Amino acid sequence: MKMTLAERLKVAMREAGMTQMNLAKLAGVSQAAIQKLTSGNAKSSTKIIEISRALGVRPEWLAEEVGPMKGDGSTPHHPDSDIPPEMDWKPVDPWDNETPLGSDEVEVPFLKDIEFACGDGSFSDEDYNGFMLRFSKSTLRRKGINSDGSGVLCFPAHGNSMEPVIPEGTTVAVNCNDKKIVDGKLYAINQGGWKRLKLLYRTGPDTLTIRSYNSAEWPDEEAEIGSVEVIGRVFWSSTLW
Repeated sequence: MKMTLAERLKVAMREAGMTQMNLAKLAGVSQAAIQKLTSGNAKSSTKIIEISRALGVRPEWLAEEVGPMKGDGSTPHHPDSDIPPEMDWKPVDPWDNETPLGSDEVEVPFLKDIEFACGDGSFSDEDYNGFMLRFSKSTLRRKGINSDGSGVLCFPAHGNSMEPVIPEGTTVAVNCNDKKIVDGKLYAINQGGWKRLKLLYRTGPDTLTIRSYNSAEWPDEEAEIGSVEVIGRVFWSSTLW
């Protein structure tokens, strides 16, 4: 007798050591969507390929239990082991602020002294000191961002409300030209000078739910859309452990 999609998904998540939160992030869906699938409240998903890739299983198996669970070399895309095969490793070229930009590189502002809170809303708005970070133009193009880097800002995040996805000290990059709210995506927002990184959900024509990854300590908030300025959508983050 075939398992249900919910049962197959639970099996794959258990073998991959994957939480709903991690799977949602890797597959590009909301955690609520994963919860609906694992509970059986949703019988299918348009993101089966992305979910199966994140779990390291064959999409045919996950969707319909056709064929083996895993193909040759299938491994889960786990957030703690996102390392390519050694054959794909490339040397890292040292650089500093005097190193010329490569043909596929662009510099974007790093607002080192501006803190977007992942917690109590602390915010430091000091002068921008000219710090820059480098991105490849091809990376920006893949994300639908201007390849000249215009509209991109980087800054450090502070607090614990977005852990474990955005730990204290994480550097994030925001596309300030992308302000359209897509449920479950991460945004930099401003509420009367209170600047934070949060997941946003449209809950009505004029209302929003503001959510933290660390929902145990930081419960959902409801807000009027007009009271929330969307600064931009987060598309990249980097953390040193």
